[in-house]
Amino acid sequence: MTLDHTNWHDLDLSTITPAYLGRFPDMKSQPRDIPFPVPSLRGVLAYWLRALAGPHVKNSAERLLQAEIEIFGTAKDTGPARPSRILLRAGRITVGTPPEKPSTGEGYLMGPGLINAKRTEPWARRLAPGPIPLRVRNLGRPAHADLFLAALWALCTYGGLGARSRRGFGTLTLGSQPDLPTERFDPSWFDGTADALADVLACTAAALKELEIGSGPDFDGPVPYPCFAPGQYRAVQYRLKASGAPGALNEVGGFLREFRHSRKPDPAFVKKDRFSLPNTEGFRNIAQPHRWYQPPRGAFYDGALGLPVVYSEKGQDDSVTVEPVVDGKPARRASPLWLRITVEGGQWVLRSLAFHAEWLPEQTGLQVKINNRVQPVRKPAQSDVRAELDRWFKEAKAKFV
Repeated sequence: MTLDHTNWHDLDLSTITPAYLGRFPDMKSQPRDIPFPVPSLRGVLAYWLRALAGPHVKNSAERLLQAEIEIFGTAKDTGPARPSRILLRAGRITVGTPPEKPSTGEGYLMGPGLINAKRTEPWARRLAPGPIPLRVRNLGRPAHADLFLAALWALCTYGGLGARSRRGFGTLTLGSQPDLPTERFDPSWFDGTADALADVLACTAAALKELEIGSGPDFDGPVPYPCFAPGQYRAVQYRLKASGAPGALNEVGGFLREFRHSRKPDPAFVKKDRFSLPNTEGFRNIAQPHRWYQPPRGAFYDGALGLPVVYSEKGQDDSVTVEPVVDGKPARRASPLWLRITVEGGQWVLRSLAFHAEWLPEQTGLQVKINNRVQPVRKPAQSDVRAELDRWFKEAKAKFV
């Protein structure tokens, strides 16, 4: 039987680790059914499509946007409206609240925003591991399906859905191969390993050419966006000791916590219990001096894995924040490091992916603040950020099997 590519097709999509999808509208914490947030899925699929298209469109922001619009369309407020070629339809899901007492490692991955210990805002909505009712329809050509499935493959292989997805939450997997008709994409690439990346990149480039999105000029400096261009990423997989998602999150979170405290550790540190770690270099040289009205010392390396960084100190009510500044306003810089926790052949594994894109544009500064008092902070060089990512892979190799 010949499949009609314009029909609706089921996607056998599931979460392996909990996903955090927005917040409850009020302070009540009872589980409830909500529509699955399709816009969130479309947004993260667009991210991975850009990463795959990068080696082809290269330094052309116009062609990169063209590739995204070709699949996901554009809204009226960004120019002439362009309908999406790929339609997604989802059912309802049941969400609850985060665990009251997560393990030390999982709690570190969650961060204070998801733990919400002081109950200062509504709870984050937690989607437990399980199936997601999702269907897809292609209103374009088979090449559009190629690009959609390529982005879905990258999302399932390296990424995640929802808040803290770079820290192992919202891991997705596709159970059975999709029956969406394609031109070049091989559904067997969804078998769960990252070995198909070269094939997926070749498929992406061929589909873009077929849709008349040509190759762009070479990069003439730091790569301005995360992508799989040669030499601009690194991916390594490690075996974990854990036998389930909670244990895997705790194992990875514990290592990440140790890693972030191990760069030039405090020589005056005295270990008080098995959970205590030395203060970070950023705390000692940037945050603590600023709290006590002293100038920051040196560059801020703690932000290599994402900004802002918030420092809380026992006995102090106010936290100290180091953040980027764009046009005089606080901004964010997502981590260049993706930590994907998943199962492969019955074995729990950590798949680390680092993108070596430009850490912060030249015109973007850093500041340290407490309340409304701010001081400028020196940025690390791009090579320093790269060295910190290399240190992650070196220490992870020593830590994991």
